[in-house]
Amino acid sequence: MSLKTQSAAGQFRQDKQIFPSSEMSSYIPHSETILGHQAKSLFNRDDRSNFYAGGERLTLTTTSLTRVRQLHEANDCLQRQIANCEKGLGVAVDPLSVHAEIEHCQLMIARNTGEILNIYSMNESRLRRIAELEAQNLQLEKNMVDSQGLFISTRDMGQRTQHATEFFLSKSTFERNAEELRNLSRE
Repeated sequence: MSLKTQSAAGQFRQDKQIFPSSEMSSYIPHSETILGHQAKSLFNRDDRSNFYAGGERLTLTTTSLTRVRQLHEANDCLQRQIANCEKGLGVAVDPLSVHAEIEHCQLMIARNTGEILNIYSMNESRLRRIAELEAQNLQLEKNMVDSQGLFISTRDMGQRTQHATEFFLSKSTFERNAEELRNLSRE
């Protein structure tokens, strides 16, 4: 056995000790990581199944979902058009125009993909805002109950007025947040 073969066999034995046999099929010798290993550690089974089942689309509004579907369909048509152009490239009379058509399709796919990503990022900011408003409303409800309790238990008219003011300020903010939540849910 040559020195190179011995070192490769030694490296494989060492790698086999580090990485279990189920992961060895995707292991690339002399690389620092295993293909797909990071995805396995970042996403659990439920997250992956949710992704493949289209669970990320459940939070999109109806108009956004429709637009995403239209863009995905357009990208699929463009991919088929690229495949047809590549098949006809060898027998084309003007290969330069075929290359231009392929490049145009790729640019359209990139534009559509960018719009899809923009829709998802806008949806994420909408969901963050909804979560903020819901958390704020929970706190406002607690403040309203506390103000109401203090109003009932206090005898001093100045303190009662202050507690009533706090209650109605919290209530108006709560109602404003509830209206914004309704609007965000409708979008």
